[in-house]
Amino acid sequence: MSSGKKTLLRIYFIIWTLFVMDCLLYYFKEISLRGYYSDVVLSWLWLISNFVIIIVFWKKLLAKLLLAAIIVTFAISIIAMMLPFYTLLLSSTSLGLYQNKDLNENYRVQIVGYGVMVHPWLEVIEKKGLFEKRIIKCTDSQLMNDNLDIKIRTAKDIIFRSETDSTLTLTLFYGEPNKTITFDKNTGNSIAIKNN
Repeated sequence: MSSGKKTLLRIYFIIWTLFVMDCLLYYFKEISLRGYYSDVVLSWLWLISNFVIIIVFWKKLLAKLLLAAIIVTFAISIIAMMLPFYTLLLSSTSLGLYQNKDLNENYRVQIVGYGVMVHPWLEVIEKKGLFEKRIIKCTDSQLMNDNLDIKIRTAKDIIFRSETDSTLTLTLFYGEPNKTITFDKNTGNSIAIKNN
């Protein structure tokens, strides 16, 4: 094997390892790379690098098996009412992003929806250097205590109000009435909702 192919394999395994670690950390600890698009870029790098490996090593059996695995996985995701396919599409592109905003140097907030069967939700992300951790997830059902027309996905802006050691307060701006929500940072649950 030539040195160029060995270098290509090393780069592929580095991308593959980063991608798998990112997926595992998010699934088990809700930790990901900092910023919404860093995960999107990493997933596209992983997908593109798979096809580069398949093309370069096409004469090898493992390259053909990798292509078969990608095609079968893609086909299975479409067969199941396309739900896994839409989840993959919405999470690996900006199509699932409704709103993304830096609240301050410590927090970022986003409204995302990664499925066709679920409504978008609000996430508060704590920035920790190169990584970030989701600390709050809020769904429509937590807001619809009195006004069924107020939905997270229709918020025009999200405004940082205040923070204590254990709470974080945000206002979802709709243009009247607005919702001010206080979250418990330890549990991620809303503990107070006020209309203003």
